[in-house]
Amino acid sequence: MSTRTIAGVTVGSVGDARWFAANPAKAWGERFYLLYAPVWMTAMAVVQHSDAYRAWRDVGHLLFSLALFLPLWVIPLAFPPAADRGRPLAARYIFKINVWIGIFAFIQSYFGTHYFYKVLGMRYGFPVTWELNGVPFMLYLLAFVYFTTYQALINVVMRRWLTAWERPNPVLTVLLLFALSFAMAFGETFSMAQDFMKDYFQYADRAAMLRYGSIFYGGLFAIMFPFVFRIDEREDTPMRTVAVEALAANMLMLLWYDFWRLVLGPIVPGLGSGGGPPFL
Repeated sequence: MSTRTIAGVTVGSVGDARWFAANPAKAWGERFYLLYAPVWMTAMAVVQHSDAYRAWRDVGHLLFSLALFLPLWVIPLAFPPAADRGRPLAARYIFKINVWIGIFAFIQSYFGTHYFYKVLGMRYGFPVTWELNGVPFMLYLLAFVYFTTYQALINVVMRRWLTAWERPNPVLTVLLLFALSFAMAFGETFSMAQDFMKDYFQYADRAAMLRYGSIFYGGLFAIMFPFVFRIDEREDTPMRTVAVEALAANMLMLLWYDFWRLVLGPIVPGLGSGGGPPFL
């Protein structure tokens, strides 16, 4: 079968519908992220429903977030896939995508969180003092953990769609991407913004957040997808390109947030998102 290219990226043979990448190192990385997802989700659920986190302070919250964050770096280093053994660290897919997500998660936490405060009415009440730019430090680490799962999930679903057709309908492709992005944003909000956590994490209007805020937040996943999908999909992507494109994706994301702030305003009246960017 002949190979075909989508947006400059070869994704396989016509009719060769598949979930995971043809690149074995990338396929290993995607499987690793998805297999790790139940681990961090279960840990979060147990902690939340047991109320254990209510007794924690800075050290407890940081140790918990590190316990979820570090395996995503240590396991691939200690047990690299066969396709990556002997390769320089910067040439390995799992290291490159970790760096991409690390840059993205940091900037979105540092700057993007303030749009969630001012546009979506999000509030944190964790009993911690260790924070950076008004965001609890442990949430920078947890954002990284969340994004590893989200990008892997959207990659495999979109690849399945793109490789199933000789010429995927572009309108349906965009609609699928938007639907996946909305679903992930909705799912995170629905599972996290619960009454039993309202002392530590809540939205001013949960229903408005689910309905409209999921579009706002879902834009992140739609913008992220083309950048993470192309990494090592056709050929090795240089680390320099990975870092530059992570910065570019962040810039597009912040532009999307600020467009919403200026044109549509907050989803709940009275949040006061006027003036300059909310992080200034």
